[in-house]
Amino acid sequence: MKFLVLGATGMAGHMIAMYLCEQGHHVTTYSRTAFPYGNNIVGDITDRQFLQALLTTTDVDIVINCIGMLNNACEQYPAKSIFLNSYLPHAIAAHLKDHQTRLIHLSTDCVFSGKAAPYYEKSPCDGETFYDRTKGLGEIDDNKHLTFRNSIIGPALQKDGIGLFNWFMQQHGSINGYTGALWTGVTTLTLAKAIEQAAHEGLTGLYHLVNTTNISKYDLLQLLNQYFRNNTISIVPDSLVNVDKTLIKTRHDFSFVVPSYEAMIVEMKDWMLQHKNLYPHYHL
Repeated sequence: MKFLVLGATGMAGHMIAMYLCEQGHHVTTYSRTAFPYGNNIVGDITDRQFLQALLTTTDVDIVINCIGMLNNACEQYPAKSIFLNSYLPHAIAAHLKDHQTRLIHLSTDCVFSGKAAPYYEKSPCDGETFYDRTKGLGEIDDNKHLTFRNSIIGPALQKDGIGLFNWFMQQHGSINGYTGALWTGVTTLTLAKAIEQAAHEGLTGLYHLVNTTNISKYDLLQLLNQYFRNNTISIVPDSLVNVDKTLIKTRHDFSFVVPSYEAMIVEMKDWMLQHKNLYPHYHL
């Protein structure tokens, strides 16, 4: 299949682009800075003429939107965050209206506040921060395109990258692990595999990409400690933070099975060892 990955240098985007390339797909990538995998296109996605040309002149089956602004940046640049998080997914869908090309858009469990868990595909978005609300407005739920709603963990190409894994790999000695922070996310590698399968099966609408149980951030850090740090980090149970954004999958029209948390972490470790040149900052 032919894919266009938007935001190819990000935590999710680089993994998705590289995985699809290695599976033999024809992958075109878009990024603000050069990306050495796939047929890379560099430009300004906020330029509407560039966006239109990118979507209408690139011959692909699937557009994967990995572009987004996160919490602090949303507060600092509200206009840009509304454009990228809220407007852009709908603009992409509008540009593809008369084309066979489909969109797979990535959303987040942060569209929910954590005050009324568990959350289902049809649960009202009750996120309270500016970031939460912009991501909720950007979700696409129709019978042509697909929105995967989930949280992700994975390696970043940059040492100063974002995310729990990047933070954990820079820690030493003793850290706190929140026993009351419950999570139902996936690794970026699992997300890439699910995207490939969803593209083949023609999955549409809004889908919670999760397995059947949640895990605390404390237990998740224990898995990272075991497989990435040889249990050299002391993780202290901490009940200070209690937030539950557990997602429940109610749909049964997709054959992909999300592995256990331990299996996903093991697969991620194997991937990173096979691509050590990408991640020198993790000292694998």
